[in-house]
Amino acid sequence: MRQRIIDAIRHKDGCPVPWNIEITEQFADNLRARTGCADCEAFLKNHMRRIKYKKNRRGEDGREVDLFGVTWMRGDDGGDVGVVAEYPLQHMSVEDYVFPEIDVDFAHSVCEKLEADTSRFTMFSITMGFFERAWSLMGMEDVLVNMAMEEDDVRLVYDGILEHHLKLLDVVLPHKFDALFFGDDWGQQNGLIMGPKLWRQYIKPGVAKIFEKARSAGKMVVLHSCGDLREIMGDLIEIGVDVYNTVQPEIYDLKELKREYGKDLTFYGGISTQQFLPTATRAESKGKAREVLDIMADGGGYILSPTHAVTPDIPVDNILAIIEAGEEYNAAIGAVLA
Repeated sequence: MRQRIIDAIRHKDGCPVPWNIEITEQFADNLRARTGCADCEAFLKNHMRRIKYKKNRRGEDGREVDLFGVTWMRGDDGGDVGVVAEYPLQHMSVEDYVFPEIDVDFAHSVCEKLEADTSRFTMFSITMGFFERAWSLMGMEDVLVNMAMEEDDVRLVYDGILEHHLKLLDVVLPHKFDALFFGDDWGQQNGLIMGPKLWRQYIKPGVAKIFEKARSAGKMVVLHSCGDLREIMGDLIEIGVDVYNTVQPEIYDLKELKREYGKDLTFYGGISTQQFLPTATRAESKGKAREVLDIMADGGGYILSPTHAVTPDIPVDNILAIIEAGEEYNAAIGAVLA
């Protein structure tokens, strides 16, 4: 199955369409209650596995401190990310902040779990990748103002993040996994948060080095970035992105996106968790999945998926309908993931 997924990402003819349904903790509870399943991953029959280099230290007050010293509080939206409660660089100068050492044992343990999964497409995941890590340290307003004013502080922050990530890759890239999954939200509903000029000035060079290092080790690059990236889609291809997620249909005309960039990118997502799945019926969800498959799977290069991790406001039946549509699509083209 693993090689069939790689072939599908590489747009090889006759390949089945893989799917990957990521879920939040609260949706997992709903899934177990609805179906009686013990193992959500196995029940969903996901063809991919992602494990995050994420190790938060939990406090008694419900707060969590991540590896970079950022303090988080769990949000009330049913998601698993939360909101920043304390930004380290709002209490100290950049010069006084010490970037974390790599947790080598933990990094190896993540890779060993990926290596043990020999059937699925495996992804080592860096979350809060570059821009997100900078604003989690400085605060969103401060990082954007610093970028606009070309302040030295923000360059020091980005340099520190890049150095950290390159050291982390030195530890993990010798392991056998298929892809680097890099999460870094750059978009909003209309265009980039920081605009294309500042993205190319501050973010693109560092991210390009990270992707180049991963690709030189034989890994694919999967980019997760919410929002509208049309202004830099060509840049993503240039710096070596193989798979682009989330592909929000609120933003993109899927036919146009596939036509313009489908030869160079594999798209991963396309079924809205924001404006469709929470209120749709099971039949509507299955119909939407079929519609998206007809557009995005033509010629290969598509991974069937909701646009984001499934939240508890989405009915379980709607997710089961997506999987059913994927199974029927593959059966119709005579392709199986085995």
